Amino acid sequence: MTLTKTQESEVTATIQAYATAYQKKDIKTLSAIFSPDISGFGSGPDEVISNHKDFIRQMKRDLIQATVLSVEFFDRKIAGDGRVAWTTSKSTITFTVDGSRKQTLHGRSTMVLRNTGSRWIIEQLHFSLPYGEQSEGQSFPGA
Repeated sequence: MTLTKTQESEVTATIQAYATAYQKKDIKTLSAIFSPDISGFGSGPDEVISNHKDFIRQMKRDLIQATVLSVEFFDRKIAGDGRVAWTTSKSTITFTVDGSRKQTLHGRSTMVLRNTGSRWIIEQLHFSLPYGEQSEGQSFPGA
């Protein structure tokens, strides 16, 4: 299944709008980009999103706790059928906490987007960090 070039560009624009709104702490735009039925996971053990209310609560928590300097999605793969699209990418979030030194999270992201007929909205989101205790080339820690 493949998207048209236009659809792929629209999906990319939605993902970029998410990155920009997150960096600018723009809750209104974030709210509009994500589905009322959004679900997903962040990297923390308590970062579980079951609905739009959970999502907004998580976004507010993130944006209160840090100053986000940049959000980037790269090595992106996008596929879909025109009604739904799914993406995988590597991602970085560069931030400071209380004016501390700049830090960067190097993670992985997946998203599922739905075409409403007039725009794409994000239905599912997952951000994770590679497990630091698992050696490269090994499928399980301690192996």
